[in-house]
Amino acid sequence: MPRSISFPARYAPALCAFLFFVFGLLAALAAPAGSAPRPMEAPRPVEEGLVLHPPGVPGVRIKAPVVAGTAEIVVNGITGRATVQQTFLNPEDAWVEGIYVFPLPEDAAVDRLRLRVDGRRIEGVVAERAAARERYAEAAAGGQRASLLEQDRPNLFTMSVANIPPNSRIEVEIGYQQAVTHQDGRYSIRFPMAVTPRYMPAPAKFRGVRQGGLDDLPAQEKPPRFPVRGPDAPETNPMAIRVRLDPGLPLGDLKSPSHALMVAEQDAGTYDITLKAGVVATDRDFVLEWTLQAPPVPAPMLFVEEVDGAAYLLAMIVPPQSHRPDAAAPPREAVFVIDTSGSMHGTSMRQARDALLFALGRLGARDRVNIVAFSDRPRRLFAESREADAASLDAARSFVAALDADGGTEIGLALEQALEGPAEDGRLRQVILLTDGAVGNEAALLSRLRRSIGESRLFTVAIGSAPNGYFMREAARIGRGAMLHISDMSQVGRQVSALFAKLERPALTDIAALFPLPEATVALPSPVPDLYVGEPLVLTARLPKATGPLVLTGRAGTGRWRGDAALDAARPGTGIAKLWARARVDREMGRLRSGADAAAVRLAVLDLALRHGLLTDYTSLVAVDEVAARPADEAMAARPVPVNPPAGWTPPDAGPHGKAGLNRAAAGALSPHSASAAVPTVTLGVPTATPAATMGILGLLALLAAGLLWAFRRRLAA
Repeated sequence: MPRSISFPARYAPALCAFLFFVFGLLAALAAPAGSAPRPMEAPRPVEEGLVLHPPGVPGVRIKAPVVAGTAEIVVNGITGRATVQQTFLNPEDAWVEGIYVFPLPEDAAVDRLRLRVDGRRIEGVVAERAAARERYAEAAAGGQRASLLEQDRPNLFTMSVANIPPNSRIEVEIGYQQAVTHQDGRYSIRFPMAVTPRYMPAPAKFRGVRQGGLDDLPAQEKPPRFPVRGPDAPETNPMAIRVRLDPGLPLGDLKSPSHALMVAEQDAGTYDITLKAGVVATDRDFVLEWTLQAPPVPAPMLFVEEVDGAAYLLAMIVPPQSHRPDAAAPPREAVFVIDTSGSMHGTSMRQARDALLFALGRLGARDRVNIVAFSDRPRRLFAESREADAASLDAARSFVAALDADGGTEIGLALEQALEGPAEDGRLRQVILLTDGAVGNEAALLSRLRRSIGESRLFTVAIGSAPNGYFMREAARIGRGAMLHISDMSQVGRQVSALFAKLERPALTDIAALFPLPEATVALPSPVPDLYVGEPLVLTARLPKATGPLVLTGRAGTGRWRGDAALDAARPGTGIAKLWARARVDREMGRLRSGADAAAVRLAVLDLALRHGLLTDYTSLVAVDEVAARPADEAMAARPVPVNPPAGWTPPDAGPHGKAGLNRAAAGALSPHSASAAVPTVTLGVPTATPAATMGILGLLALLAAGLLWAFRRRLAA
């Protein structure tokens, strides 16, 4: 008796056989012939880690190099010496050149580069930039291991390391000197570890950024180039930090607003400080702060170093409280300029809104207020500043609450709008700029600010975990204001209150330093910034000898202030000659922004840099191993090291004119010396497609399964 089979059961085997057949046929066709050409010399399949996707070569995935680092910072009093070791790890089966863009403190006097290979240490030398680059290129082409350290900005550098062996590593070491920062009774050092992608406006003759336009820019305005790790990829480039602190006086408190610490007190009031996590990702600046058990009237801190028959002085003098002006603050016009560009997306935007809302509550009835928000273009809250009454403040709070982050960073247009015209009713105009400073055209912006600042004052509030400290500091100095950095959301109220304490009291102005010997060469910024409550006067000087009195004078409101210090009481210090030379270089570069002759500035900077062994805009450090390592018949490929985005930075979807879009279009390249190359993208190296050979095998198996199912169906139908 024939079996009864329902319609679905009868045709199910046939349907399955048909689907398996189609899948097998497509899979087999998808497997290319073994002789098919590849678009690029074949990187091996990537199994894990970060990978680079070179632009214009679809489907190619290259293992990304990694830089593992350590930083040891030794602080003595008000000076610090840092040694940063970078280990370049090459995960490829080929020789590569590692290219790494990274930050250092904006006031660092970088004077050392060492290359470590095969247990040997090769010392780097300072040379003019073009000569150093030529020496490095020759060594790289000849198979010699070499490293080149170049300054892209005062706080942004590029390290190139040539001929890293396959699946191996090369170590380089950087050394720099810096001065400790003092503000509001707290001492601090900052070690930058992350770079916010920089916005680069188009040259005037272009509507948008194009590679040809970038080629036309001067060297100091070239955008830094670096690939940024994608948000879904793991953090890379680990760093370990150790600080040896000798504060010089009994310690008050010690903390870090950026990282959890482990502190061990050593002999004679020194402290050994490490990170509680041991190793951290380079996604935020490391900040260490401490206070001293000092008397109410702080004594001048003087340090001197003898070099080549000259005395180099570093002085930090805080005007005592009794000499600070007591006059009431005059009526003012407070103009808040807030960055709402793409790089402020996420935590930074919340910090900026919170800081501005808190600041609005500090305004008095006699003040006037306005807000300028900017991204691609500025927009004002009011056409003209208004009295800071209840209605104006309510409108300001509603305006701030509605702000969101997107687009480019046209700081220049926003500052010009905030500074245009004289202040109303003879008031002092105080402009407060809240931004991460993520711009690539710092020199042009600072020159523009110098021309437009007039009698106004500019205060900068650095937002985020890795702001552009160089731009923020220089903008505040040119604007004769002060800089504040907010990195800890819990400290917004305290820090903004401290800033407003400066704004609300007259500053110490017309500051001058008088030395007993006319041969003294003082490195003070030009113009000398006003001195606000809680800030010290820091200066360096070169003297024939450190003896006699140092006299400081200034104007406090309608009166005069004078401070005296005995040079004979200066304590021995180290690295002060480097700090003096770096301060002189900064002064010369400031003259360049003021319109000084570029050739004269270059010669002055070269003289300082070559005599004191410093990295500058015109000099680089290069180290070359004389022994060739790479065989002549093997090639070397350039590989950029991906960097971590700053913590809390969540870039929005940006169009071609947004900050993220501009950085992708104009910033990165496989070679730091080629402005025309595009930036590679970075992703996590996990298998995302089935290899062609595997597809072919699966196709054959599917065809076999289809045949078996068809035979089974014929048997059921029988």
